[in-house]
Amino acid sequence: MLRATFKSLLSRKARLLLSTIAVVLGVAFVTGSLVLNSSLGKSIESMFTTVFDDVDVQVTAERDDSLFASATPIPADVVERVAGVDGVSEATGLVSEGTGKLRVVGKNGKAIPNFGAPVIGQNFTGFEDPMELKEGTEPQADDEVAVSASLVATTGYELGDTLPLLTDGPEAREFEIVGVFGYSGGRDSVAGEQTILFTLEAARANLMTVPDAYTLIDVTAESGTDDSQLRDDIADLLGSGYVVQTGEDLAAEQTEAFQPFLDVFNYLLLGFGAVALIVSVFLIVNTFSIIVAQRTRELALFRALGAGRGQVTGAVLLEALIVGLLSAVVGLLLGIGVGYLGTVALGSSMGTDMEATLVVPWQTILAALLIGVGVTMLAALIPAVGASRIPPMAALREAANTIKPVRWFAIIGGILLALGAVALFLGLTERVGDGDDSLLLVLAGVGLLFIGLAVVIPAIAKPLVSLIGAVLSWSMPGKLGRRNSSRNPRRTAITASALMIGITLVTAVGVVLSSANASIQKFFAESVSADVMIAGVGTLNDSYNVEILDEVREMPEVSQAAAAYIDQAEFVEPGTNDEAAVLVEATDDVTAYTELLGITVSEGDLSDLDRNGLVVYKGWAEQHRVTVGDTVDLRFSAAESAAPLTVVAVVESSIGGEVMVSDDHVDRFGQPDPMQAYITLEDGADKPQVIERINQLLAENPAVTAADIGVLNDQLTVTFDAVLLVVQVLLSLAIFIAVIGVVNTLTLSVLERTRELGLLRAVGMTRGQVTAMVMVESVVISVFGAVLGLAAGAGLGIVVQQALSDDFLEVLVMPWGTMVFYLVAAVVIGVLASLIPAFRANRLNVLSAISHD
Repeated sequence: MLRATFKSLLSRKARLLLSTIAVVLGVAFVTGSLVLNSSLGKSIESMFTTVFDDVDVQVTAERDDSLFASATPIPADVVERVAGVDGVSEATGLVSEGTGKLRVVGKNGKAIPNFGAPVIGQNFTGFEDPMELKEGTEPQADDEVAVSASLVATTGYELGDTLPLLTDGPEAREFEIVGVFGYSGGRDSVAGEQTILFTLEAARANLMTVPDAYTLIDVTAESGTDDSQLRDDIADLLGSGYVVQTGEDLAAEQTEAFQPFLDVFNYLLLGFGAVALIVSVFLIVNTFSIIVAQRTRELALFRALGAGRGQVTGAVLLEALIVGLLSAVVGLLLGIGVGYLGTVALGSSMGTDMEATLVVPWQTILAALLIGVGVTMLAALIPAVGASRIPPMAALREAANTIKPVRWFAIIGGILLALGAVALFLGLTERVGDGDDSLLLVLAGVGLLFIGLAVVIPAIAKPLVSLIGAVLSWSMPGKLGRRNSSRNPRRTAITASALMIGITLVTAVGVVLSSANASIQKFFAESVSADVMIAGVGTLNDSYNVEILDEVREMPEVSQAAAAYIDQAEFVEPGTNDEAAVLVEATDDVTAYTELLGITVSEGDLSDLDRNGLVVYKGWAEQHRVTVGDTVDLRFSAAESAAPLTVVAVVESSIGGEVMVSDDHVDRFGQPDPMQAYITLEDGADKPQVIERINQLLAENPAVTAADIGVLNDQLTVTFDAVLLVVQVLLSLAIFIAVIGVVNTLTLSVLERTRELGLLRAVGMTRGQVTAMVMVESVVISVFGAVLGLAAGAGLGIVVQQALSDDFLEVLVMPWGTMVFYLVAAVVIGVLASLIPAFRANRLNVLSAISHD
């Protein structure tokens, strides 16, 4: 049996290749995700190790972690105390800022967003290795700076140019670029950062507010001194209030800060990889079912010669094992390559000089083997057991391939679909709890829905396939193709299910995103009456001079205008002693602000909002069990103590924050200048002209821009479209595997019907008609899978929308254009998938095919 199995595999190399492709792609996706996560993590760790390679010990003051917090200043005398510790060769005080507050104003007069590596400001202490001066000289005057070559490459400013910078206010300050520096090895930066070097006094004036102080101390250890011991000695000297770290500690801390983002990215990729594997399972089940069906007489002959059921089952499983091992090895190698290329690409897209490091952990190799071998063996188990149950004599009489009834598929599948729908609805509406319980219910519901669909499809395959095929049955080849596709409902159902899964997911996501977009558009159209918005790109110093808004209000075209201040405050959770953060907003005109943004009162009275009052948004009030009359202690970013505020109103919606206070408190906000404004124009006003005039007033405030509030709607639409595109791209692998499944099924089906095709050719069917017959069969299966996917995806999307209709998915929108595109794409997929099987069918020798046994 062992030799027979190997001979069977070697004699059917094309079948072996088709069997492995699906598993290879599934394994490659999962292992590629694991390699990418490990390699990216190691590359980031190596990058930060390089950044802090020259740091022996660094001292900083404990920092407030609020939204607008700056580095806590370190008094100058602390540097002298640190320098006196045994083992310290030199202690250097530095003023450094890299949290996003320092921003470069571009040549268009507007601030350049810091969406990649940071802009770092620091006082100049000398061009020491690995820094290298490329052009110019060091900054000597307080209006001079030296900049990294990465800043020159990114912004377009050069030696001798005036560099406008935003530091701690809405207006830019100008500096002359007197030097450009790089790093050893011809690098423009260490990790993609853009660095600006000031004189010490200029750094203190622009990067902090305390004179004669520093933000950190760099400590150089004497030769032979252990960095960890020196760290502990300095920490003992300074006591509480300071953080003392070695270079290794700093590198590990920065690497750890990146890990949550890497984890989310990895989970996302693994999720899509799991979908690809599920699709692969359908393909493997179908492939081995067809293979076993084709080898019925061969296996029955083995049984007649004395082979037991276990030996027949073992022979099929051995074939699956070999396919799984080959797939695992090839998939692992492909995944390693994809993971490494992904690391290089992501490092480049982050704007860093990070060198990609390939890491292949042992867990990845184990996962490849478990997935490749395990999935293939499990998928082949049912066909293998089925093969062992064929009576030898019945198989020899070719009576074993009769199609079994599928009535029970409909019953079991219907029950699973009902259970899945109930679980999904209960989870989304949080009827049985919230948090992890609801998430588990949602996942269970989706899983049951997919399993139920897969089980019920064989019961509906024949009537639906006949209905779809009727459209293409205008000729005899078309009728034969339709009948072939409905000849074996289970086989057709499994092939179509693979395509259905991918289309179901992209359709469901499309329904949810389209509904979310429409719901937000409706909110803006019906509730938000503002025509113009002043805002930045969302960084911490997007602010403007409030006096400009007074000038805007004086324009005859302006009806109303309200400024928006934003801060992050700390409060004590009611009933506990735990501190939590809350996003706070304030406005200089409460009446106008609430009207412009469509904020409606649920309880209380907005007119009672004064210095001692607090307005809370309904969702936040319910989460923290707060109602009108309750007292909440808020400590604003720039306040030393908390202020007890009484809740005077609960409102329905929010744009900027979770609670609202009087503008009497903005002087205690981390950013005391307004960050946004909402403006309504008089009827008939020329909006573009008014926006242009407002931007002229904002010329000295480069962090913000006035724009039509409709632009915000457009940006949201672009965001939703981008998310849908990402989902489509990631699920395209699952759809590609499904296409392989159609090709595989048709190719094996052609081999299975060799004698039948020979007879058809003998009675006059031309090669073109054979091609048409196979093409119709392929298109019918593909369209069947697409129709199922569209129906299931639409249903799943509608369930999610209805469950969340009271939250934010108020409007149901079906992406008809996208759904029609998927249907047309299914036809194209069917045509393309038929080409190889049709080519094989046309190559059959008529006489040999007729005599085929």
